[in-house]
Amino acid sequence: MAEETQTQEEVETTEATTQAPTTYTQAQLDSEADKRAAKALETAKAKWEAEQAKALEDAKSEGARLAKMSADEKAQELEKQRQAALDKREAELNQRELSASTKSLLVDKGLPGELADSLVALGDADKIKSAVETLVKSIQETVNRQVESKLQTDPPKNGASALDGADDPFNKIMAQYKKK
Repeated sequence: MAEETQTQEEVETTEATTQAPTTYTQAQLDSEADKRAAKALETAKAKWEAEQAKALEDAKSEGARLAKMSADEKAQELEKQRQAALDKREAELNQRELSASTKSLLVDKGLPGELADSLVALGDADKIKSAVETLVKSIQETVNRQVESKLQTDPPKNGASALDGADDPFNKIMAQYKKK
């Protein structure tokens, strides 16, 4: 029984692999591409229409809410909206100003201006300045350490240095003067 099942699966596998690959004409490929594009457009259109309907519904509900208000309440609501818009603009201007000042600070310190975007996320000019100072100090210390390690040389291996030793020529000359 197990042999029959195994043989049957081998036959099905063999039949599946021996079938010729399907070839399509250019017209069939174009037709399939057109169908997919039409479906994508249809989906996008439906999504857009849903967004527009929601925006319209929100506008209607806002209008109905404003219609129910008295004149003073309407004026207060409009003032709140105007103030919110002004606050948003001010925040955007402050963000741009902070970004520009951060870039100029980085350039003055010799650092790449691309770091400005990540530093602006700190949000405060004093914090940004201290972060830049720390960054500059850290970079300078690292560079100095690396330069010092590169400049260190090994002592001569042939014993040519005889300073402060018994064969030091300076000590011999000094010894002559000390005797006199």
